[in-house]
Amino acid sequence: MKKNDYVYGECIDYTHDAMGIVKIDGVPIFVKNMLLHEKGKIKIIKVLKKYAVGRLIECDKESPYRHEPKCPLFKQCGGCHLQHLSVIGQQDFKTKRVKETLLKIGHCDVDVLPCIMMDDPWFYRNKVQVPVGIQDGKIVTGFYKQHSNDIVPMDKCYIQNELSNDLVNKVRMLLENEIPYDKVTHRGNIKHILVKYGYKTNELMLVLITYQKKIKNIDKIVSILIKEFPMLKTIVQNINPRHDNVILGEQIRVLYGKGYIEDRLLGNIYRISTHSFYQINPIQVEKLYTKAIEYAQLKPTDEVIDAYCGIGTISLSLSKYVKKVYGVEIVPQAIEDAKENAMRNNISNIEWVCQDAGEFMVEFSKKKHHIDVVMVDPPRKGCSQTFLDQLILLAPQRVVYISCDVATQARDIAYLQEHHYHVDICQPVDMFPQSYHIENIVRLSYKA
Repeated sequence: MKKNDYVYGECIDYTHDAMGIVKIDGVPIFVKNMLLHEKGKIKIIKVLKKYAVGRLIECDKESPYRHEPKCPLFKQCGGCHLQHLSVIGQQDFKTKRVKETLLKIGHCDVDVLPCIMMDDPWFYRNKVQVPVGIQDGKIVTGFYKQHSNDIVPMDKCYIQNELSNDLVNKVRMLLENEIPYDKVTHRGNIKHILVKYGYKTNELMLVLITYQKKIKNIDKIVSILIKEFPMLKTIVQNINPRHDNVILGEQIRVLYGKGYIEDRLLGNIYRISTHSFYQINPIQVEKLYTKAIEYAQLKPTDEVIDAYCGIGTISLSLSKYVKKVYGVEIVPQAIEDAKENAMRNNISNIEWVCQDAGEFMVEFSKKKHHIDVVMVDPPRKGCSQTFLDQLILLAPQRVVYISCDVATQARDIAYLQEHHYHVDICQPVDMFPQSYHIENIVRLSYKA
């Protein structure tokens, strides 16, 4: 098999990122946008030692789950991966992927409940972060083509909320006198446009991420925007002079408003600032947290650690069910927001700690303080070894582990299973419709 060869085959499975797998003479060929049990003609576009990459040229047998993508830029843009797959097809893919990953990496054979899907899986993202570039002499905004630094110009994204789409388009027009930042020459100014939206409060926040300290005609731009978008409650400039891929810088200038917006989640109100982490799907996150709290089996006498707590969304949601919560987060701005959120909601049984979760667990376990439940929702890389070791020393009766990366979650579960923990429930939640990403809840119980 070599590049530019044509082969005929059937898709027998998916990769973790939803590429179809076809085997020819024992060699796996990964084919983008080919669905399970589809048959067709494939052009080989890359050959490596252990596998090849192909492109579907003709499909003779289509999957009953195949759908026409809603977005005309679906095949170019790297933002979505599964618009060609129906909701039932996406549910099957995500549920099966969680099951297989937990078994293969976590050595955990648990019944995985069907992934909880979204009733209307479009225009759901409350955060838009788009790069700004220049093509044919015009400023463009959009998303990067997959595995590329090329921007796919876009006026409408079908998974971003529609107000944010409109705001980004208007900002792009108003920045016509500015020059987008160039990664190669390090010239220009505008790097990214970031919009955050309060789904239940209908509040918008605009962040202009720049390389330089000044933005041309900024007062006029602000005046036009707040007049045209009355729900735009704050406009912020974030100055980032770095030359790497880190999007947000440290320096903040509030150009209009208070520098933050608010939103409501499970009855509590939250302050969201530039650096705050806030779940991007407000409808599904309520389902996610409700399930996680249910699985924790909380009692009024319980003391709980909420590790990697962010701005306190989980801590505040579960606080009314328990005696005390320790909310731990390493990002100072997030902890400040968490404290403010607790005050606004008149919640006083949470102790906020700005510290690395692993270091906190070391100090906490030295005090030999009893803990009943640990809720953990780490970043994509999963929990640190230090954190897991101290968790084992604390030996809480239940651990509820929420993760946006099932592979690192499975790795951590494998380690915990070696130290008296047993997985007894698993529930995926589709927080990211139209993409291969999954949020997953696992409850582990201590078995002495």
